[in-house]
Amino acid sequence: MEHLYRSPKYKGTTTSRGLKYHYYFSPAVSKKPTLLFVHGFPSFSAHWINQITFFEKEGFGLVVPDMLGYGGSSIPKEPEAYVHALQAKDLIDIIDEEKLGSNVVAVGHDWGSVTVSRVANLYQDRFLGFAFLSVGYLPPSTETTYEELRNQWAAALGYVNIGYWEFFASPEAADIMTRHTRAYNDLGWAQSTGMIKYNFCPVGGVQNFIESESSTPRATYLSKEDMITTEKLLARGGWSGPLSYYRNEITDASREADKAIPAENYTIHKPVLFIGTAHDPIVVPALMEPLIQQFCTNSATTTVEAAHWAFWEAPEQVNAQLYQWLKRL
Repeated sequence: MEHLYRSPKYKGTTTSRGLKYHYYFSPAVSKKPTLLFVHGFPSFSAHWINQITFFEKEGFGLVVPDMLGYGGSSIPKEPEAYVHALQAKDLIDIIDEEKLGSNVVAVGHDWGSVTVSRVANLYQDRFLGFAFLSVGYLPPSTETTYEELRNQWAAALGYVNIGYWEFFASPEAADIMTRHTRAYNDLGWAQSTGMIKYNFCPVGGVQNFIESESSTPRATYLSKEDMITTEKLLARGGWSGPLSYYRNEITDASREADKAIPAENYTIHKPVLFIGTAHDPIVVPALMEPLIQQFCTNSATTTVEAAHWAFWEAPEQVNAQLYQWLKRL
């Protein structure tokens, strides 16, 4: 993964709101679509390495940015700068910089799926379709608070799955995670999905685990070298930027931005692919699928036998599902 970051294919641009984005760019061959890969938390453009390698060989164009708060992109201090609707416009600026027109497919994972959702709400005509990994299409949320969403999902699952949002959104989280990075990375990339369910998901679980310097084996699909690179990149940029995504969900920032999106834009008519992660205790496919059915008129849904980090754990499955869907566009 580290060698990818040294690739001359990385570029930089400044968007219309004055923010710098660092991104991997590879032009398409024979008029094939360009794939815009949008990562989530805590992640980087190079985490898509298995998809970059596969789809580049197949002739697809690639735009793979470090999202705000990560890698070589800007790290604004104001949480409001990370609002998904604003980053959606940033992505359009990058696409325009590369003169890609509308021959583009956006692919999101984790918070990147929420950003891609806002891209679909605001700029649907600029894309051939939208694909979502783990986190599905999420329509604008103008009224539902974090507490209401947490309780709704807990009632459906029988356990709290997003209790960690409260710690991540707290003022002290960045400092605590900086002081206990090893323990957090153990938990965040734990081999055991049960460890995630019982120590990551509950309210207070993450903070208790890392402040006690607990440990657990990390997933074997992430090499030691790739984990070292990830830790270096996180240390370089710090936690404050990445945690801003959660602060906006706990406060009204995201809801206020979503209020500007017309209700008719909630429905997505372009082709949509949702790849659910069968063993993810946080983003359970059954929570995502009803929204896909309700708001996406031309959708395909599938699952892969993996947990949250499916693009690492099951890259062959993810690539195959995405490739087969792309061939039908």
